[in-house]
Amino acid sequence: MSSQEESWHCIKEGNIYLHTENDGYQFMRRGPEAEDKFIMTVEEAKRKNVYQKLIKDHEDFYVNTGKRY
Repeated sequence: MSSQEESWHCIKEGNIYLHTENDGYQFMRRGPEAEDKFIMTVEEAKRKNVYQKLIKDHEDFYVNTGKRY
């Protein structure tokens, strides 16, 4: 049996979110039903020294492209 939900962290406008959406059979029946749950701000994560890789990836993306997610 496969997972019925897929999730990942993302950064939008300086905030870290947990993005979840339906997967597999549940996706076929109900569609994506995407949801973003606020976790904390990037600045708060830096102060607490958490989510280092996510923040580094975001900063590298910004430096290389000049764009925010």
